[in-house]
Amino acid sequence: SPLSAAVVGGLQGAASGFDPLQTLTSGLKREVRDGAIQAHVCVVAHGQDVQHVMGAVRRAEAFRNVVSWSYAYRIMDSATSRLREASDDGLDEGCGEKLLSVLRRFALQGLLLVISRWQDFGATPGLELLGTPLYSVVVERCKDLITSLKEAMGLGANAVGSMEACGAARPGALPQITGGSPSAPSRPQIYDFSHLPELPQPRAPTKYGPNHFLSDSSLNRQGSCAGMPNLFSGGDVRLWMANDQSLRGLPDTELWQLRSMRQPDWRVEEVLQAVAALRGQPIRASASAAARWGLCKEMLKSPTLRTELLLFDANQVPLDMARHAMHLLEGLDAEDIRRASPG
Repeated sequence: SPLSAAVVGGLQGAASGFDPLQTLTSGLKREVRDGAIQAHVCVVAHGQDVQHVMGAVRRAEAFRNVVSWSYAYRIMDSATSRLREASDDGLDEGCGEKLLSVLRRFALQGLLLVISRWQDFGATPGLELLGTPLYSVVVERCKDLITSLKEAMGLGANAVGSMEACGAARPGALPQITGGSPSAPSRPQIYDFSHLPELPQPRAPTKYGPNHFLSDSSLNRQGSCAGMPNLFSGGDVRLWMANDQSLRGLPDTELWQLRSMRQPDWRVEEVLQAVAALRGQPIRASASAAARWGLCKEMLKSPTLRTELLLFDANQVPLDMARHAMHLLEGLDAEDIRRASPG
């Protein structure tokens, strides 16, 4: 990307005594519950630069109220000519991986991307304090900072002059961000999509799944389903009626009670993880309890959850996901779950 090429070019022309702290640039703070979140970016060339920068900002008086530092970087190793990637979550699990995904999305290298989180009182993990919306705030702050840097540096003919002026005043430094500076008009780009695979042809709905022993027989035609109509180009009305009968035992009040729980019984969480797997969004077992329950609550808050359950068709579930869901539900009893968590 132009930004990555510019900062790497600035580093190549820097003196041997280059200090990466000279290029440290911070974005705007965003206020969140009981604190604030801010993004920072810095030019680095080696792993030692990362440790130097992180040690300096942790000791800085301006950041004494920061309770969590998350960072990620991508560096080209000159010895092996291979790209090195690493991240650290700090107190906020999963934030380092989010920062690394932002760097990959913008195709940036030679940069250290940092998130600092302030907290008014104490030091609580971000997922317990803010839940999974923490990730969207972190990504939004990083994108805003990188976009502001690109606009400040220019992406056309002014990009070279901007880096030359910046390197002459301070080798390897990033230019300061100024509001309202117009960016150079971008050139029209031509994209080639010929390497992409062809779109699959629409598959007519069938009575049996692809792994059923009658899938290749004439009985698998849609017309053999006792003449029942199939709305919206697929789906069995009898299946919807059966699902609706099951959903009548799950009133909205119980969903609301589940959403308000801080941490439910482990059996309730296993059932919700199985539902997430069947929806095609499995939850990692290696994640912390707070992270797993946060993802379960996000699923429960979905406005389309009841509709998805109503139109659910087990024949469309991949075999590995079905096995994963069965493994989660193995040994569970419905009455035991109701007694453990009536809500």
